[in-house]
Amino acid sequence: MDKREEEKEAERIEAERMSVEALKNTFENIKSVEFEKTGYNEITGSYGMMVKMKNMKDETAVFDFSYTEGTEIITSYKVVDEHGVQQEGKTINVVEIVYSNGEKGEV
Repeated sequence: MDKREEEKEAERIEAERMSVEALKNTFENIKSVEFEKTGYNEITGSYGMMVKMKNMKDETAVFDFSYTEGTEIITSYKVVDEHGVQQEGKTINVVEIVYSNGEKGEV
């Protein structure tokens, strides 16, 4: 991987981390977020992300959302609420993350 590709991956991982902060400000009771796919749109300057989000009851929802760097909430997301995972509110606990490159972290 050349230097430019490494920089792009680092930017993507940081955007994923920041988007989990925004998810925490959008949904309550998040336990973990696993990124399945992340893409960047150069025209809009936003990221499109597909995640598997798990709540404290270990119920999951797989959905996509848009994230723009510097925002504190997610304003555009697909509603997939079969189990009540996407409950609006705030998450105050630590959230486990599995990034699109397989690395793990917490926010």
